Amino acid sequence: MPAATTLITPAENRFFLLSERARRRTTLQQISALLRAHVTVKADSDFLKPTVRNLILQDHGQWLTDCSHEWQLLASLPYVINPNENRQAWHHCELCHKPVRYEYHVQNKHNHRELIVGSECVKKFMNAETRYLMVITTEDNFYAVAQYQTLTTAVPTVPTIMFAQPWLPQLPAEQAPQARKLRQTTTQTVTTYLKRRTKQLPLQELKPAEQTYQRLVHDEQAVIEAAERAARQAIVTNQQQRQAQAQQNAVKAEQTLRQSHAYQRYLQQLAAIIVMRPERPMAKQQFEKITPPVTERPLVNSYQFGQMVTEYRQTGKIQVRRLAMLDHQFVAALNQVTQQLDEQQTTRFYDDVFNSCWGWQYHQQATQRADWEHLLTTRWGQSLSLAWFEQLAMQTTMPQTQQWLADNADAGMQAALQQRLAAHEDRQPIARDRMTRSELRQFCLREQPAAPTLEAFEQVFDQQYQLPVDRQATAHETLAYYYIARQYQGDHQRALQQLNWLLKV
Repeated sequence: MPAATTLITPAENRFFLLSERARRRTTLQQISALLRAHVTVKADSDFLKPTVRNLILQDHGQWLTDCSHEWQLLASLPYVINPNENRQAWHHCELCHKPVRYEYHVQNKHNHRELIVGSECVKKFMNAETRYLMVITTEDNFYAVAQYQTLTTAVPTVPTIMFAQPWLPQLPAEQAPQARKLRQTTTQTVTTYLKRRTKQLPLQELKPAEQTYQRLVHDEQAVIEAAERAARQAIVTNQQQRQAQAQQNAVKAEQTLRQSHAYQRYLQQLAAIIVMRPERPMAKQQFEKITPPVTERPLVNSYQFGQMVTEYRQTGKIQVRRLAMLDHQFVAALNQVTQQLDEQQTTRFYDDVFNSCWGWQYHQQATQRADWEHLLTTRWGQSLSLAWFEQLAMQTTMPQTQQWLADNADAGMQAALQQRLAAHEDRQPIARDRMTRSELRQFCLREQPAAPTLEAFEQVFDQQYQLPVDRQATAHETLAYYYIARQYQGDHQRALQQLNWLLKV
């Protein structure tokens, strides 16, 4: 291991540059120019960029391992012992440049370049296989390296069994002892074979080891494939779960949206425009004034809304099947709300025609005329006139009214008014079941001055409105406060403050 401040020593530099194939196939290639320019690379070298420093710290160990597999002991002359006792007569290690008496000759497996390397550099730079052969090659068997190469040619799995690291890492734990025993027995068989010079290969002795190894490899591969299948299945399951969760979230968000007040109000606002059957330019102008609920993408745009208005004006329905990008549930909901509102407003129009002509008792003719003028602004009253309303109001008997309608009203008006006349022969008001704040305000302004008592004021209200019980009661309370306030001539604000004080617990 280099000193703490030295990242690459001169010996390592030469080893990396000489291991040409390994260098080109690894991240070493990124610092080839640096190695040629600088023999020693230290952590605090001025020329060293931070990114290169991090690369060296990260990959240094792997570089040594990769390069070590590019070299092997020279079979014909694995080592030489210099007989001279004088160190000056010794050859120098071609990596560390120190004089060495025990010369180990290593050869590049690819370009066959030979090096003289000292025993310390063999231990430091060569792989486990080479270090093993360095130890096993002795005077008793100088040709152990050649024998080993002959053996591994015949039985290629021997180096893997003896030296591979990691050794069958994915093998099931219960088979690990068998793998260790296989390595031990194989190493023992090969070592015994290499300790003496012989041409007799231990093929029979190694055959069980080969079979065991192939079985272990098969078992490990099965574990790897099972793990890969499990990983793929986990990915698929995770994706399915995410998709299902996303779908659930989308459905929940959609349900929340459709149940929200903002969404329902938006439908009502759009329907209020559509039922009036405006021309497309006017519809688009009114559409731009409406604030939609917050959604990932707009529920409807100006062009699509114009199509809806045109379709409803022509068919009385909203389907817009040609606009595939629209949310079909939104279209269906808008169609339902629009038709309901259209039906309510149509019913309300005919009820108001009946009430304004016969049902309501007007205290001033100008008030009745104002109601008629308002009815003329609706799409149902565009073909009518003030004179038409004035003449209709003068029809007091059923035969007289029916004949007048037959002569002066279209089929829809005739059917609607005749239905109401049949249900209200006494021509009493048709009570409304809905009321807006502006309608309540208008009622109070019209009826309170003419009502002699609060009871009479409320009685007229009950003739004109029949709301749900709780809202009817609230309306009565409002009418009472209003009536009393109008009768009171003092300081209303001070009176209200006094009332709030009295109601405090």
